[in-house]
Amino acid sequence: MRVIIDLHVHTNSSHDSTITPIQLLEQMRLSGINAVAITDHDTMEGYRRIKNSSAFKDMLILPGVEVTTDLGDLIILGLENPTIMADPFKVVEAARNEGGFILAPHPFDERRVSVGEKVSILNVDAIETVNAKCSNDANRQAREFARALGLPAVGGSDAHEKSQVGSVVNVLECERSVGSIIEGLRKDPKIVVRGKNAMR
Repeated sequence: MRVIIDLHVHTNSSHDSTITPIQLLEQMRLSGINAVAITDHDTMEGYRRIKNSSAFKDMLILPGVEVTTDLGDLIILGLENPTIMADPFKVVEAARNEGGFILAPHPFDERRVSVGEKVSILNVDAIETVNAKCSNDANRQAREFARALGLPAVGGSDAHEKSQVGSVVNVLECERSVGSIIEGLRKDPKIVVRGKNAMR
């Protein structure tokens, strides 16, 4: 089946996001996506609230977290209880041992704590090469690094407001399960930018 997933969404469990679970559901339906990764900052609370809500029974909710590390932000996908700590190497090692998917978000965005060229030493699984909040130049640098390292390229809206959900999605042909989606992400999914206001 076709899975259309936004891999980078923050709920109001993140200190800088206003998206409530109901708003998320409304925007998912409005934008025609059937899966989303909840990637709140350093907490799984938003994911757990949504996972346990019967309102989302027709949607696939991928567990995720954006971890603030000493070298920059990392996103861990697919784990219910990921390691959240400042040491990026321990975060990656723990996620790898537990079968998680490690993503470097907005790696060249100078306005945020991003891993930059250090992505080459972190043993990540993929690089976010299209982030709706990044400049074209930052996204271009991310694409070039993904190619140079031979890593899959994925996209995400980095949504902090309801209207941003689904502005950048990944299209996969796979079963609608966490394992199948993560396997699909390893194969360079098709990234789609939607809407004239999707990119900064």
